[in-house]
Amino acid sequence: MMLSDWLARHRPVVWTAAILLGPVVAALLTVARPQLHENHVTLVLVLAVAVVSAVGLRPAGLVAAVTTALAYDYFWTEPYHSFRIFDTQDILTVLLLVLVGGAIEQLSWWASRLRAVAVRRLDYLTALRRAAEPIPPKTQVAALEAIADTVLNVLDADSCDLVLDERLPELVLHGDGTVARSGPVLDVDTGGLPTDDVIAIPLPRPDARPAYFAVTAATHVARPPAEQRQVAALLAHLAAQSLTLKPSGEVGRHFSGERC
Repeated sequence: MMLSDWLARHRPVVWTAAILLGPVVAALLTVARPQLHENHVTLVLVLAVAVVSAVGLRPAGLVAAVTTALAYDYFWTEPYHSFRIFDTQDILTVLLLVLVGGAIEQLSWWASRLRAVAVRRLDYLTALRRAAEPIPPKTQVAALEAIADTVLNVLDADSCDLVLDERLPELVLHGDGTVARSGPVLDVDTGGLPTDDVIAIPLPRPDARPAYFAVTAATHVARPPAEQRQVAALLAHLAAQSLTLKPSGEVGRHFSGERC
């Protein structure tokens, strides 16, 4: 896992391996041509494709599958050192090498996506657990700023301010993850978060005074899935529990988070 993480951060290395690893391995194996069967060579080359595909960089895995199949054709099918193929079995082997390599690439890409989702969900759960912990009065401001920063990251927004004692804007993100503008629900999954207005995430305070997270996403189109929008709404509910009944002047009217 550590090797795949390192490769994911060094894409030029991955692309170099995708283009050259299969051909280099196929060429080196020709040294032992009398002792090796073509089936053994095929298995080794499939392993080479699997190494590249394990990174989860989708195009690189496909490139590795194609270059490796071409290398097998060039070095291991008669006539050698030529891309011509006359034997039906050799043609079938080359095609299977591409198909198997492509299948490994797809599985590796899907596994990397699932892993990324699992890591993201773990981050959400950690943030929710921390937000649900009792907050001493002395650290209230810092805790609310941390929650605002988490909402900012969850929604992939530009800024997130905690606003107290001001009327909610027309654009509201509700607890079920829907975003509505004065009633009608917007299709965030397709069109992304609105970039032309402030999005309010209400905080239900115990004293019923108005409070909300004011979120803006003006510099880019952010499309957080419904699950992430629900997490943001839940964080707002937890933040509301952290608000004391002190006058707004003592607590402060705004706690801000901005994307660097």
